[in-house]
Amino acid sequence: MKKTFNYHIGWLFLVILAVSCNKSFLDETPKGSITPVSFYKTANDLQMAEAALALQLNGAFNSVVGPYYAGDDITAKRSGNKIEFSDFDIFNANSSNSRMTAWWNYFYATIKSANSLLAKYNNATQATENQRNNAGGYAYLMRAASYFYLTRTWGEVPMPTDATIVDNRPNAKVQDIYGLIVEDLQKAETMLPDHWDGPARQNGIDIFPTRGSAKALLANVYLTMAGWPLKQSDKYSLAAAKAKEVIDGKATWGYDLMTNFSDLWKIGNRFNNEAVFACYYNNNIPAWSWENGNMMAPNPFAPDYEEGGWEDGFGEIAFYNKFPAGPRKDATYQKDYFVKNDPANVVNWQGTLQKHPYFLKYRDDYSYDWSTHKANNWWSSATSFLIRYSEVLLTYAEAQAMSSGPDAGAYDAINRVRQRAGLPALTAGLSQADFRDSVVAERGWEFAAEQGIRWFDLVRTETVQKATAGRDASEPPLTNQPSDANHTYYWAPLPYVK
Repeated sequence: MKKTFNYHIGWLFLVILAVSCNKSFLDETPKGSITPVSFYKTANDLQMAEAALALQLNGAFNSVVGPYYAGDDITAKRSGNKIEFSDFDIFNANSSNSRMTAWWNYFYATIKSANSLLAKYNNATQATENQRNNAGGYAYLMRAASYFYLTRTWGEVPMPTDATIVDNRPNAKVQDIYGLIVEDLQKAETMLPDHWDGPARQNGIDIFPTRGSAKALLANVYLTMAGWPLKQSDKYSLAAAKAKEVIDGKATWGYDLMTNFSDLWKIGNRFNNEAVFACYYNNNIPAWSWENGNMMAPNPFAPDYEEGGWEDGFGEIAFYNKFPAGPRKDATYQKDYFVKNDPANVVNWQGTLQKHPYFLKYRDDYSYDWSTHKANNWWSSATSFLIRYSEVLLTYAEAQAMSSGPDAGAYDAINRVRQRAGLPALTAGLSQADFRDSVVAERGWEFAAEQGIRWFDLVRTETVQKATAGRDASEPPLTNQPSDANHTYYWAPLPYVK
């Protein structure tokens, strides 16, 4: 099957994106005209290209995306402009669904930019060898991350590895896509720095991915390869080993769990040590561009009638009911709702118009008024976390158990996450399968409504049908039934892109 896609980004657009960044990404202002012939020569040229890459990926994660509504953690109402979210939730999405097209386009835009940088970064002879290596490693990682999201979402997709434009490029096999992802990340972990300097490091946090980020992403890739569709069980040991490298080296990169789960979502902590790989935003820059701000907060998961939110989605009731009580649940879901932003008129989620619990994770921003629950700006600077350190711990726990059995190290890793969540240690002596199921459940609670993590877990563990079987009767009924045996509706329909 062939797929036509929007892959072209001009050099001028790359430069515009780069210079539109504020000092969080770029300090220098380029002088004169930059053309494909002169690019790249200097360290500043490389820095501009890195900034452009950051912006492209930012665009993929600064708004709500449709495909991961197919998971059992999030749902949407079937009315207005929310129907396309709901279509994924009820397994009725088609190729014209606009709630997935932006994701597709931004990933391919990132790939196009990465391919251009990989073709030319060694031409920057006025930069140091380390600067060239760092730029190349960054491009390899960003290309790998983009293909990882693409193939998990759509399966077989086009796989360009150069900057040329080819219409109707054939789709690559999933195994070949993963082969490129692994190869890119293996290069990235040798070329990326342990820490960046200059504007790529803010408040003591690396806002560009590091060597540790590459290792963590590679661990996630290996874990996914061990499940469906490749089912390469030998990858469990590789996932465990790579995650263990990140755990053992956490002091090198500054990674650790934040003491309180709720602190992760405070806007004052948008730079924090739990972020292993993240997209960072600043909505106050003078030269505005869409990719510099984040629309994930504060409105998408806030109630409309009660508090003026957008209601792009809310929590599925069955998942909410299974979610263990404690500080993590309190920080994940909103408890009190102020009707018409009146703190004297409070209802619980059962008293809201939609009668669903709303996610609280993405609410805080500089403009949000907690005294009235009113958003004074729809455009935020909230961080979108792609990999948190807690995911590294849970990846290690699952992969170690599946490769060598649930030993003390695997228990310690999951129990660190559970302890912060206010939960007791996991029951000792579990079988391999029961331990794995416990980790997957823990991942669901830890990452509810975060970047499709729950949905991708259901797919790789072949439990989509099983998860939907427990759907609450009050949710919109499923139009089509997914099958864990035949893997129907495991992949989103390839988008129609003009």
